[in-house]
Amino acid sequence: MVIRNAIFDWSGTLSDDLVQGYTATMNVFRRLGVAPLTFEAYRREFTLPYMDFYRKFVSLPEEELRFLFLEEISRGEEPDLFPHVRELLSILREQGVRLAILSSHPQEKLEQEVRDFGLHGWFVAVCGSVHDKTSAIRVILERAEFLSSETVYIGDMTHDMEAGKGAEVLTIGVTWGYQTREKLSSCSPGFLADDMEELKEFLLCNIALPSV
Repeated sequence: MVIRNAIFDWSGTLSDDLVQGYTATMNVFRRLGVAPLTFEAYRREFTLPYMDFYRKFVSLPEEELRFLFLEEISRGEEPDLFPHVRELLSILREQGVRLAILSSHPQEKLEQEVRDFGLHGWFVAVCGSVHDKTSAIRVILERAEFLSSETVYIGDMTHDMEAGKGAEVLTIGVTWGYQTREKLSSCSPGFLADDMEELKEFLLCNIALPSV
């Protein structure tokens, strides 16, 4: 295949916010009287849609939980990009690959982080606060005129892999994010990258290959 379009998840894929997300979530747990999880247990248990994760532990309405989480995440330290993210995105842009972001990360905070990282204008779409990623991928495909056969969705969670498959795009799992390699492997992604260099090599190889 020829990869002409790359849709990226944000948290745990491009943005290294695992510690911030864990800390904010545990602060919410403490405010609600829920016993905190270890970081390893959080990584094992965390899932998307995020309400599926919270329902394992609390029964508050979604809007109230969202308010509490946003309040806590806004108090924490700001995240940073994973190493070599900017380099990867820059190379893809130079190769003519069109980029987009699709994430459950709150829209306002996502847009602010994109600006803070100096990436404003690099993406044809920046879509946050997404609950149904399969439908959202399809919307991006339609609005940006991406062909599904030329598009990849890159994420760090099984939900990302399932969403990409549902939208009939190639899925790429990255193992440095919110879920383990073992968990991602269970979804049989089209490709699994253990580091940024491996992801870059795979993408550049397939950009260069002729369509079969």
